[in-house]
Amino acid sequence: MSAPQRAVAITVAVLVIVATGLLAFAVADGRTGLDPDPSVAATASPSRTSTPTESAPPSAGPSPSGDPVDEDVLATIVEIEEQVIAIRGLDAADIGAPDLITRAELADELVRLFDEQYPPEDRERDNRTLRAFGLLDPDEDIAELQLRLLGDQVLGFYDTVEDRMVVVTDAGLDPAAKLTYAHEYTHALQDAAFAPEHFSAEGLDDDDRQLAMTTLTEGDATVTMLAWAFEHLTQEELLEIGTGIEVPDTTGIPSWMVNQLQFPYSTGQVWIGTLAGPDPLDPDFAEVDAVYADPPESTEQVMHLEAWDAREPPIPVEAPDLASILGGDWEVIDESPVGEASIGIFLEHFGIDRQLATAAAAGWGGDRYAVAYGPDDAFALAWRLAWDTPEDATEFADAWGAVAETLPFPTIVRSIGDTEMLVVHAATDGLLRQVVDGAE
Repeated sequence: MSAPQRAVAITVAVLVIVATGLLAFAVADGRTGLDPDPSVAATASPSRTSTPTESAPPSAGPSPSGDPVDEDVLATIVEIEEQVIAIRGLDAADIGAPDLITRAELADELVRLFDEQYPPEDRERDNRTLRAFGLLDPDEDIAELQLRLLGDQVLGFYDTVEDRMVVVTDAGLDPAAKLTYAHEYTHALQDAAFAPEHFSAEGLDDDDRQLAMTTLTEGDATVTMLAWAFEHLTQEELLEIGTGIEVPDTTGIPSWMVNQLQFPYSTGQVWIGTLAGPDPLDPDFAEVDAVYADPPESTEQVMHLEAWDAREPPIPVEAPDLASILGGDWEVIDESPVGEASIGIFLEHFGIDRQLATAAAAGWGGDRYAVAYGPDDAFALAWRLAWDTPEDATEFADAWGAVAETLPFPTIVRSIGDTEMLVVHAATDGLLRQVVDGAE
């Protein structure tokens, strides 16, 4: 997993505030009127054919105060698990009770995870790659920024390495914590049933595919969570969640980081919600289950239903061979596709209007970049992109050309044929010319 798509390596299945924001939107939109009469006991819909498998009740875990979770809380957790199983139609996951931690305790938890799963050499590589793109300033550190972003945004996570569930709450198992558990338990069901490859500690070595796979699992969990909420929470509980969301302070955090974190939830809910049918209270996951056997290859497929239906594959693109172009004193430190979603996110971060950024990223066919560092910390980035039409290529070139004028290092955007573009960033004009000449 390379730089632009790296987050906490093992917290690939987190619930951030944007996911509950979808519920807040539903509340504001009047969709809580779909909630069944809260006086009626919650039962599985008779249209669902799967039933929970027998499993031992979870063992007591810590509460926010550090005391063991009491029996009433454990009973509620088991009930939520059975309800989610009935909605999602997958067998029970063999996990223990969740850890309920406070937001203050989350900060320490995230530091521990970073120390264990994100070693200094990986952080430095990612910093160098992001600076070569112009996405980080020289004094910014990706790990510090991620700790700040996740510390304010994360409501819970499922640790796919340790099969451990964590819910962040300062008020015990309140409605927001129940909602979080329904979302995260769906991730446990996904892990047990399908073992998505991006759930491994290493993730994927393709940034765009990593983001597409995360969109699959987060969209799935969000659709399940919303169906659970409308079926099993009262009107009062839904309103409490929907009106109690506070927008986190993201001052000083690059916008591309915020938007990449939110993308899998907002885009995934639309994509998976479409595949699951027209009734959000009774989603049909048969087509969603099939996606895990034939998962998306790019964010283009999850963003555009026609690309998904056609299984439109990315165009194979080779990054320029920077090692050969620059010589033996240089090291290629990173290489990956960026993809349609992140291209649009990056363009917007650089000041391109959102609508124009989205349009400039559309028509993406495939891409691959390489970043190399050499003597005296000099750098070079070479990025080759393929587009569906000459018009698409020109639209991107115009947008990234506008970005190039704002970057603090030499940059060039050059056409290669009708539908391919070459973008080069470098520490000096001499390096820029050397890479361009070698790449062409």
